[in-house]
Amino acid sequence: MATEEPSPPSSMESNKPGFPKQILANKLEDKHLCNCCQKLLRRPFQAQCGHRFCSYCFNRTVRDGPQKCSACIKEDIFEEPTSILKQGCAFPDNAARREVENLSVVCINEGCTWKGNIKEYELSHEGKCDYMIIPCPSCKEQIRFNEQERHNERECPERTLNCKYCKEPFHFKNIKAHDEICPKYPMICEGCAKKKIPREKYVDHIKFCSKFRTPCRFHVVGCDMSVEKERIHDHERACTYEHLNLLLHYIMGMKVSMEGLQPQGLELAGHKLLELHHSLRELEARVSQLSTTSTGPPVQGATNSSSSPCLSGPPALALPLPPPPALAPTLTVSTSFTPLPSSVGAALELQLHSEKTKVAELGRRCTDLEVKAGMFENVVCVLNREVERFATTMEASNRQHRLDQDKIEALSNKVRQLERTVGLKDLTVAEMEGRLREISGTTFDGVFIWRISDFTKKRQDAIAGRAPAMFSPAFYTSKYGYKMCLRIYLNGDGTGRGSHLSLFFVVMRGLSDALLKWPFNQKMVCLCLPASGSGWSERSHSHFALQVTLMLLDQSNREHIIDAFRPDVTSSSFQRPVSEMNIASGCPLFCPLSKLDAKNSYIRDDTIFIKAIVDLTGL
Repeated sequence: MATEEPSPPSSMESNKPGFPKQILANKLEDKHLCNCCQKLLRRPFQAQCGHRFCSYCFNRTVRDGPQKCSACIKEDIFEEPTSILKQGCAFPDNAARREVENLSVVCINEGCTWKGNIKEYELSHEGKCDYMIIPCPSCKEQIRFNEQERHNERECPERTLNCKYCKEPFHFKNIKAHDEICPKYPMICEGCAKKKIPREKYVDHIKFCSKFRTPCRFHVVGCDMSVEKERIHDHERACTYEHLNLLLHYIMGMKVSMEGLQPQGLELAGHKLLELHHSLRELEARVSQLSTTSTGPPVQGATNSSSSPCLSGPPALALPLPPPPALAPTLTVSTSFTPLPSSVGAALELQLHSEKTKVAELGRRCTDLEVKAGMFENVVCVLNREVERFATTMEASNRQHRLDQDKIEALSNKVRQLERTVGLKDLTVAEMEGRLREISGTTFDGVFIWRISDFTKKRQDAIAGRAPAMFSPAFYTSKYGYKMCLRIYLNGDGTGRGSHLSLFFVVMRGLSDALLKWPFNQKMVCLCLPASGSGWSERSHSHFALQVTLMLLDQSNREHIIDAFRPDVTSSSFQRPVSEMNIASGCPLFCPLSKLDAKNSYIRDDTIFIKAIVDLTGL
């Protein structure tokens, strides 16, 4: 008898209400519901009245003291004291617990296919379902339980990251803002293109970077060039004429502005001077009147002598005053007014002194303006001379530039001639290298072995039509004998196209053809060789007197493919060549391609060997 699995620990009784009704796979019965939360019973307790409650719901209900059973009231069976819920009046209903735990349930989370009973659900699935929807604790977004780790690491906008440069933590949503202020963020110098310069050291770098572009020092007068630091002096030397023009226009503009303002200032100063002169005359007249009032009729010259202490100014201001009016009636004025003229005179003298000071200040300012205007005129004259001098220098530089251009053109022509000469030399060298390779692989005994590597690729090229035929290097019957080569079609030619490997013999034009006997009438043998071995099977033509042998090696070193032919003296293929080579003659059905496609040992390391033998008997 199998041992029953234990129920979940009692620690769960006090922190969870009942199970949701939606998880039931079968029909819901009211006896399985909690009378408080109206969910499936979790750790059911039965009260004295007979109603069942979840352990959590019952403890929460009686936490604040005895309570009336709401189910008894609803069913109209309430009676005291059995319908009063309180601590100690209920007991665990193990029978109901076992009945509820054996109910069949399914997971209600979308996409989850879990099935089982409530006991298994509580033990292994509740709160652990990968498809459970939970809120992200940071951004509050609803996510699946199995996506929580990925969301926290890659998607949550509130996730905290550590800057990979300065190691400081920041929120993902602030990544751009942090990159803008990160002291370790790698910068790229716009001048020298140096990378990975920490932002905190970037300012120091550009101070000393000779490639960093800075505005020209004459940008205040209109130069809009940005120049590398190491070339700033070259720029100033090269653009001196333009800089002086800009500076001249700038100063002329200032002069025009000052000239536009100066007449207005002088006119205003003139008006103020006139007003001061009128004020001085009025003050002198009043002083004279007061003096006459206090001392009686003036004697001859008294006016001039009495006013001289008060008028300590330039001679231009000592203007003749009109004779004072008759003041005889004023001689009877009471003596109580005698102190007044002295205080009024002192005030007038102070006012007169202030006006004279203003006049002197205006004169000084006019003088300063005249001096500045003269200074600017001198600067303009100097700049004009500099512009003329630099214009002469520029003209000389232009002449020198034209001469340099002519020299450069002549040198360019020489370089082009040398390049053509070098090209011809390269062609000659390539031709000589080709001849050297040809000579190194040439034989002079009528026996030639042709090694063809990369067989698979070359055959594919032949099938595609890119390189249907291949020629072997030339070989000779002797040092001054016949010149020959082989021609092979890896996908066949003529009657053997697509089904056979075709091999042909070609007579070539040689340097000693005039000394040789024509037509070419030598016995010839062609072989496709193995690396070693001598076993071979013969396939001959009864109407040929001689053989042409082609030998392909298999792994057992037993069978080779052989063919032979004798030159036809009437064929143009064996007459003395009048072009680089005669028409090829040979075996279009040399070797079936099916033998090469099937499992064979003729091809090893993607390489085949073909051997040609020309019989030298009679030469």
